[in-house]
Amino acid sequence: MDWSAPGYTEIRQLGTGGSGRVVLAVHDDTGVKVAIKYLAEDLRRDPVALARFQTEARILTTLQDTHIARLWEYVQDSGGAAIVMELVNGVSLRAVMREHGATGPEAALVVLKGSLLGLSRAHQAGVVHRDYKPENVIVREDGESKLVDFGIAVRQGAALRAEGTPPYMAPEMWSGELASPATDVYAATVTFFECLTGHRPYRSTEPSVLGYQHLHAPIPVQDAPEGLHGLLRRGLAKSPSDRPPGALTFVRELEAAALAAYGEDWEERGRRRLAALVALLPLLLPQRAEAPAVPQTGTTLFRTVLDGARRNAKRLTAGVATVAVAGGVAWVALAGQESPPIRPVEALAAAPSTPQPTPGTPAPSLEPTPAPVETSPEVVEPEVSPAIVDPTVTLTPQNRPSARPSTRPSVRPSTRPSVRPSVRPSVKPTVKPPTKPPTKPPTKPPTKPPTKPPIKPPTKPPTKPPTKPPTTPPVTPTPTPIPRTELAALSLAGLAVDESGRATLTLSARATGTAPIAVRLRYAVAGRVVATQNLRLRGATAYTRALSRDLGDHPCGRRVTVTATSPGWSATARLILPRCPTRVTGLRAVVTIGEGGALGGTVTVRTSGTDAVDLAAELRLDGEAIAERAEALRGETAYRVELSRVLRQRPCGRVVSLVARAGGESASARAQVTCPAEVRSVTILRAGLDAEGGFSGVVTVSATTVQPVRLIVAYQIGGETVHTEAFELAGETAYSRQISHQRRSVPCGSTWAIVATTDPAAAGGAARVDGKTGGCVE
Repeated sequence: MDWSAPGYTEIRQLGTGGSGRVVLAVHDDTGVKVAIKYLAEDLRRDPVALARFQTEARILTTLQDTHIARLWEYVQDSGGAAIVMELVNGVSLRAVMREHGATGPEAALVVLKGSLLGLSRAHQAGVVHRDYKPENVIVREDGESKLVDFGIAVRQGAALRAEGTPPYMAPEMWSGELASPATDVYAATVTFFECLTGHRPYRSTEPSVLGYQHLHAPIPVQDAPEGLHGLLRRGLAKSPSDRPPGALTFVRELEAAALAAYGEDWEERGRRRLAALVALLPLLLPQRAEAPAVPQTGTTLFRTVLDGARRNAKRLTAGVATVAVAGGVAWVALAGQESPPIRPVEALAAAPSTPQPTPGTPAPSLEPTPAPVETSPEVVEPEVSPAIVDPTVTLTPQNRPSARPSTRPSVRPSTRPSVRPSVRPSVKPTVKPPTKPPTKPPTKPPTKPPTKPPIKPPTKPPTKPPTKPPTTPPVTPTPTPIPRTELAALSLAGLAVDESGRATLTLSARATGTAPIAVRLRYAVAGRVVATQNLRLRGATAYTRALSRDLGDHPCGRRVTVTATSPGWSATARLILPRCPTRVTGLRAVVTIGEGGALGGTVTVRTSGTDAVDLAAELRLDGEAIAERAEALRGETAYRVELSRVLRQRPCGRVVSLVARAGGESASARAQVTCPAEVRSVTILRAGLDAEGGFSGVVTVSATTVQPVRLIVAYQIGGETVHTEAFELAGETAYSRQISHQRRSVPCGSTWAIVATTDPAAAGGAARVDGKTGGCVE
């Protein structure tokens, strides 16, 4: 029988594969539905596969975003390993496209934007997903999407072998280079292309052919709507440097392209379209309308005992530590701002944790003995300590308590003799004589009428009570009191805050037993609590937990305080952060093309502070620098820098680009110089028609620019066009073309003409030469 995570009841299986299975389950104590990803048993015995599974859970603890499925818990013991995830009530993007084909451009843009926002959060944490594809995007009933499955995600810059799904792997992955955020941007754009067209840009069943296509084949933008060609070229660029440097930059480009192509309401229409497509797949939804599943009970004795112990103890908390306990249970949870599907300690504080004593009988004390505070003299807030039941106790059907265990016997022998008589006297005879004689007299009268009833009651109750109470009271099973587990030590160490504003530290604790102990942590910035976390320690007597928490905006120059409290104990760690350096929060480049040969560009920079930021900008023509600008920006938080260059002649058809770098960020823009084509004149020289029916002549064209010009020559006989030919002229301002056409026969005495026109039209109009053949001879 498959191992299941303690504390959850499985409803049904959602999917299965070589690495394990995913099930829909419900949290026993709160009734919240979750999705549980189980690692396959053969992989759990593989140290490399198990380490990767743990790494996936560890990465998810650092990612909190509305576009990423949240981790609730990581559970591991000798029976198995599981990741407990937020249940996203939706279907995979793959299922949507398999059923409906292309989603439409606006819906595809919504999917791409949501995915890029989720990838952006991962990139900010230094994580590259490496396996973005339609199977890993879940579209909810409201049209929103969430990113799942970080099974092969890596830290940016990690030198690992290339992995992924071949149709979505970026060119650098095929050539053995390192994965970067641009790698995820490429995979997201491939999926975007598939949503737009119903098929992937490159299709081959042969890996070597597929790899060559990703590395060298042209981007098939002609299959997609015209307004999105630029977006596809950027996201599917062969070189990572030609793609947007990160998902957030690509989001800004996406919004601009969507606004230009589909108007301001594109996102709302796209979300409604996705919601409608998901609504047509009700049977694929995890929480579809159906009869509630009957939970399976009695799967194992351990599961039964654990559930009973949890119901008696009511000690579930909102978060647990990230560590594996050898031979026991490893419990990992992400305690976010939103409550995970575990009942928090505050909700249990008011509930009675022990049986109420009978009046007159002193109740046993369960309050812990106060212990000295190890790391901080701060006052500990009083908390109600619920009763703790060791979940490892094995109970049999004969001695399993039906209610909470009590620390006092349920039956006390009586100390008073009983005053009630052992036989209760009757006030009436047990047989009542008839009130009247029978209607028919007996044939023979009784020889002697009865003088008393058949049963004689006692004349009086016993006057002497029993001399002593019963020697043996009724036997009632009495639960054995469970020893109280208390903290013996609590400390915090190693507090640090990274560049993203995430606090990390280590909690150490010692306990007098292995029963659960609740510890609550408060994260404060400048005296204001910004986050809380609840831990549940159990299964050992010594604990070391690596903790991580997002503090929101980076607390530059402020004091960060983390406080851990448990009944009778408190520990505090403090850190004063230095002032943050000025960061570039926005960088944008725009190319401008003026009249004649005037070229220019504008760079806008936004910063987080007023300290100096170095800016370098370069204006290029066909890749060659024609203007440069380098300076240190300081004193403001918003800057505008312009570059310009005036050429003697307009560079028609050439590409102007602007590249800017500031504070580790980069931005670029490009545009092609266009020139209106102008034709001064078109002329026909030496035109004629010989006796054998052959046309001949020379056409000259004079233009003002080198832009392409189209020349069309028509041959006419008797006023009817018998042949037309065209010439493509480009790269010069003067052209000369020899023209000719041969007819089989021309009637005698016929009129003929040669007409030459251009596109765009010449200033003097079309050129025409005509004549007449000789008359007929009789």
